Amino acid sequence: MRSALTMASGLVISLAAPIAGQTVEELRLVVEEHYAAIHAEELATVGEHHLPEMTWFPYDGRLLYESGNLESAQRMGARLDYGTANVYINHFNAQFYDDVAVLTFYLVGPRTVSGVTEDIATRVTAVWVRDGAGWKEAHHHESRLEGSMN
Repeated sequence: MRSALTMASGLVISLAAPIAGQTVEELRLVVEEHYAAIHAEELATVGEHHLPEMTWFPYDGRLLYESGNLESAQRMGARLDYGTANVYINHFNAQFYDDVAVLTFYLVGPRTVSGVTEDIATRVTAVWVRDGAGWKEAHHHESRLEGSMN
């Protein structure tokens, strides 16, 4: 558990600590469940892991995905191709701030978009919020890893 209290010139600074009983490993399991649903293309389950206003910057530099994009595309007859992934998580870390966790990790493995498959290594920063139903993703940002993972 990460918790610290520092006093400097009468100023008290409290560093974020995990929610009672919450550990980085437990949150990683939630995120792994999320990616298992993505791999299985269980979109309803994936959606349950997102806040309604969830936003996402895709790894390939496309525009921000935000609430309503899919519905708008469907109304207009557009097909959005977010691809399929068969990735795993590497170097997972979580920093807790009350009911908010900032996650950093890499996604590594093959991803197929528009019929083209490539092996990817992406850097991920994600914000997850804890509500009465558990942890939900509020924002997800991916960017390609330039260079090697070593």
